[in-house]
Parts: sequence; C-alpha cells; structure tokens
Amino acid sequence: MPLISETPAWKHLSQLRGELQGITLGDLFAADAERAAKLNVDLGDLYIDFSRQRVTPDVLAGLVALAGAADVPGFLKRMAAGEAVNTSEDRAALHTAVRGTEGADVRTDIDAADAAMQAFVAAVHAGEIASAGGQPFDAVLAIGIGGSELGPALALDALGDAAGMKLDVRMCANIDGIAFERATAGLDPATTLVVVISKSFRTMETGANAERAQAWMRRAVGENWAGNFAAVSANVDEVGQFGIAADRIFPMWDWVGGRYSLWSAVGLPVALAFGWDVFAELRAGAAEMDRHVLSAPATENAPILLALMTVWNTNFLGCGAEACVPYDTRLARLVGHLQQLEMESNGKRVTAEGYPVDYATQPVVFGGIGLNAQHAFFQQLHQGTAAPVDILLPARAPTGDEAQHDLLISSALAQADALAFGRENMAEPHRHYPGDRPSTVIVYGDLTARMLGKLIALYEHKTAAAAAIWGINPFDQWGVELGKEMGDAVLPMLGDADAAPPSLGPLIGAVNRMRGS
Repeated sequence: MPLISETPAWKHLSQLRGELQGITLGDLFAADAERAAKLNVDLGDLYIDFSRQRVTPDVLAGLVALAGAADVPGFLKRMAAGEAVNTSEDRAALHTAVRGTEGADVRTDIDAADAAMQAFVAAVHAGEIASAGGQPFDAVLAIGIGGSELGPALALDALGDAAGMKLDVRMCANIDGIAFERATAGLDPATTLVVVISKSFRTMETGANAERAQAWMRRAVGENWAGNFAAVSANVDEVGQFGIAADRIFPMWDWVGGRYSLWSAVGLPVALAFGWDVFAELRAGAAEMDRHVLSAPATENAPILLALMTVWNTNFLGCGAEACVPYDTRLARLVGHLQQLEMESNGKRVTAEGYPVDYATQPVVFGGIGLNAQHAFFQQLHQGTAAPVDILLPARAPTGDEAQHDLLISSALAQADALAFGRENMAEPHRHYPGDRPSTVIVYGDLTARMLGKLIALYEHKTAAAAAIWGINPFDQWGVELGKEMGDAVLPMLGDADAAPPSLGPLIGAVNRMRGS
C-alpha cells in the first residue's frame, strides 16, 4: 500500500497550501459572511465550530477527498466490526463494543463482566461486601498507571462535583513514594478497598504500589488483608498468586487497549465512586458518538473533521504541537488523558505495514485550564510559534453563578477571535498580533456523565481517523515497551556503576554519591 503522501489527494492539498499563501482568516471571513454558520457540526448538546481553521472550501473538499483516499470511514467500521486493526499484535480494538455499540460478537463476555461488576458495586455500596473486619468500606484506593489511571482519574475529577461520590476514591500511579502517601493520606486502611488495575499484573509501577498497599493493609488488618483487595486484570493466575480471591478479579481483554479501556472494568473505580447508573451514562454518551462517527458523512462527521484539521495543520501548515484548553475546571485531567490517547496512539514513524513515513505524524499535545492557560502560555500562541488550539466551553454555569460564567464565556470567545484575527500595529511591533492562529471551539451544554463520555469518544475517534490517514497503527506502543525493557536492564547497575555503559556510569555515580551509597 503506498504512503498517503504519494496519493493524488495529498499532492492536491500541497498545491492548495501554496495557493493559501497570503490569504488570512480575516480574508476568509470577509469573503463569506456565513462562514461560521457553515463550518460547524451541530449535535444538539455539542456544537463544534471549525470556522477559525485555515481552510478554504477547496481545502476542506480536498481534506474530505484525502479521508476518502485513506478509507477513513471503512477503517472505523472495520474497527467496530472486530477486525484485527491492531496489525502488529493481530488484535481487534473493541472499546466501542464494551460501551454497547453493535458490530462484534463479544457481547457474551461483556455482559458477564458487566453483571459481575454491577453486582460487586451494589454490594459494596450496600455494605454486603465489607472489609476484612466486617465494617463497610468508606474509601477506595485504585492502583494503576497509563490507561489504567488516566481515564478513570479524568472521570473522577470531572464528575465529582455534580454526581457526588458514594465512596472516597483515590488513584495512585507513580512510584516515587510521595504519590502513595498522598493517595492514602487520611484513609483508614481497615475500611479502604484497594483495586489493583493491570492487564498483565506484571507492570513494574503497579506491582510496586500493590506490594506497598499490601504491606499498608497488613499493618492494619493482619493476614486478612486480601479481604480489602480486588483486581482488574487479564492475568488471573498472577493475581491469584498475589493473594486476591478469584471472585474479586474482573476481566481485561486483549481486544481493548489500555488507553481506550475506561469503558471496561478499568472503570470500576468510577462505578464505585458514583454508582452503576452514572457509569452507564458515561458509556451511553460514548456510544452516541460511536453512532455518529459510523453514520455521518465526512463533511458532517465531528471526529473525522477534527482529525482532518490536525492533518492539515501538521502536514501542510507545519505545526508541530496542538493545544487543548478547556474553560472548565472539571476537565483539568483531560489534557493528560489526551496526551496518552493521541501521542501514544499516533506517535509512530512507520506505517501499519512497516514502511517508514516521509511526513510528520502526531503533534505534541499540551494545554491547561482556560483562564489559567491564558496567563501561562497564550502569549506564545498569540505572538510566538503558532499552535492550533481546541477551546472547550460549557454553555451553562456549573455553579449557577451566571454573571461569573459570562466572564468565562466572553474570555474564551475573545481568545478564539484574537488568535484568528490578531490586531495590526506596525508602529509598535511588540504590540502587533499577526493572527491566523487556528482554533476549533467546542461548546457543550453541561458536563454530565453522558457528555463526558461523548467528549472522550470524540477524541478517541479523532485519533483513530488521523491514524487511518497517516496509515499507522494507533493500537500498539512499542516505544513504551522499549523503556520498560531498558529499565529492567539498568536496575542492577545501580549497585555497580562500573558495570554501567559509558553513557550511564557518571550519572549512576552521581546518584549514588548523593544517596550516600
């Protein structure tokens, strides 16, 4: 299969890029007063405005043709149908099936897992499943890293204010020691349920924290510690050897990738925090986006259009980064989730067939919360190196303070126009704002569980669509595996700096000197 850069559609876009030279966003709006009314996708409670992207009607048509040349709709349908779209590992990617989207014959496995998880959640909340000492659980410590932490942590943070937690649910990922201390601060181990989340149950970070949690629990309840543990894993044998009972193990499947796994039993901390109904609503919102992406034409398809804007900005306008700026404190964890979702998925240098690409793939994702970001890195966006921005904005005030929310909305919309149109001041160059900084504005009614699911799925499908265009596999992560392997090799060198290679010897020596060893 040829590289996408060799197709007529790509070459036509390269030509259109040259024709865009000297045409500003201001010119595009001046030429078409209906531009903002035309360049959007309106899904009722979700409105996505692409009008501030540097695309002409011809460019947009060319991008849609590029999606056709790459068979983006076909790729998304094959993914949902259960084909082995993860070619390097010969696996399906059926996160859509877990949230109820039809297309693959795995319903029996999903229904069984859901029934077990739902019963467990209800029993914990009712006090029927209690701690080793017979007391009801009042807290949950969820241990995991990567997709086992980022998605659940996003949902916990985003929904905690509105849904109200039934249990005090904390997440622990890092192994510097401080993370565990902070996650367990104020918790009584005797009434804390520890949920260890790891597909292999051999992940170094998760294993280290699980052992620390086990020791923490032993000190409180003795040899009955396992009564306060549950696990989410594909490796039942390894979990059993650790000491967790079989009826406390919930499944993970090799056909659901880690960064797409929130919808599976990996979301158990979310269900324990808010109840099964809220978790079901989260899934339902994602399933709504599944139906949209699988049925809407590319010209009206929100995830595909988001992907096309990233491809245009990256491969034709030369942008190496893109920002995500939610004007919603509840989405503080979204950027971290998207960093894994997009960069781990699409940060690749070869196609799914193994051929080196001759074009850039995934740009760096960065971001921050609205007004905070304006006072942190928006200076660069306005007058430094340009980076496209996704601005996310809730229409309704989450606390009911409409006057304060008006300030937030006006700030967000003003930034979108300031980035697009700038302000000319040739007499004072330091106060000249060139504009032509592309952005997409995403407005949603309120951040319910259903809306959060819809937003996460929007970016999941954007990621898969961009991968289809670049011809890469978004469902493996061999670069991550390399880091794990090399970490295992370096560990024994810490006790013997002389055995380390020249690149590491001085560093290990410095570390040991500062440790006093």
